[in-house]
Amino acid sequence: MAERHVQLQEEDHAASIRYIFRHIKESTPIPPALWDLHDSNVSLKKLSYAFRFVYKAKLSPPVYWIIPLDGRYVRSWILVVPHATTVLQAIRNNWGPSLEDLTGEFVNLGIPFSTLQLSLGLPFRQPRPKTVFEDFNQPSSFRPNAHTYKIYELRREGFLRHSHARAALLKGGILWRLCKASFEERIGLVNGPSADVRVFGEAKRFPESTNNVEITWTAWDDVLTDDEVDLICGVYCVAVDGRDQWTTLSWWPRPNVFDKCSLWTGYWNTSCESWFQERLNLIRCGKAKMYRTREWRSALKYYRGKTKQLCDLTEEASARFIGEVLG
Repeated sequence: MAERHVQLQEEDHAASIRYIFRHIKESTPIPPALWDLHDSNVSLKKLSYAFRFVYKAKLSPPVYWIIPLDGRYVRSWILVVPHATTVLQAIRNNWGPSLEDLTGEFVNLGIPFSTLQLSLGLPFRQPRPKTVFEDFNQPSSFRPNAHTYKIYELRREGFLRHSHARAALLKGGILWRLCKASFEERIGLVNGPSADVRVFGEAKRFPESTNNVEITWTAWDDVLTDDEVDLICGVYCVAVDGRDQWTTLSWWPRPNVFDKCSLWTGYWNTSCESWFQERLNLIRCGKAKMYRTREWRSALKYYRGKTKQLCDLTEEASARFIGEVLG
């Protein structure tokens, strides 16, 4: 599904999309010629694979591990993706053969992924030092402008110098877009957890049986705190005039809002970039307002129902293909 510079407004692409949506709306099968996941389409089944894809249902949330078949490309960390569609995208494009090849493609497209460092035994996490010191509370008279935005950008850049801030890049979506320019000279940081993962990371425990022996693994990766996410998205708490209350305003939507909007299809597509550039230009011209969470949901609504329907259909078909063909 991921396109790099494809303009979907072109008539041949638009006609294909309308045709597929008609089949989805009418709940009729999509023709095999337009759907490489169709049972009668064998194009994907004929491909050779550089990786083994393992579904880990016991991790929360469930994920797919990507393991190189060539031992030369096995690393000290595990590459993990949350979506079956990402696995199929790697297969379709013959990405590889190394894990670094995959992470490079994921970063180029803003596709979410994780890199897990495994260990045995109970997790021991060192105290996490504070990284956000700014006070983002503002009086009711707060009137943000282009200068306010520039200050926010400087604060964001300062935070992104932390090695664990790589977690924002791996999240994909809006966090990826806001941070990617800051990591252009440090792109290697995406290949495996940071050296401070036991300080700025999170550990997930999951059981696994090997030769009838139950082993509990601890999986580490860098994570962001809520305050760090708010700093990246430019969130401010503004007093409500005449009341003992606060409201949140932000330059950009938080990921929990953006990831549910119709623009987001699992990668940073051309529609996402067009929206981002238009918004950024308005901000720098002093013509953009900051939004509350519910205002962001409304502003990003578009055609949510149709987009979700297509994404869900593709994810289900991709998961079925992995289970039946690659499992």
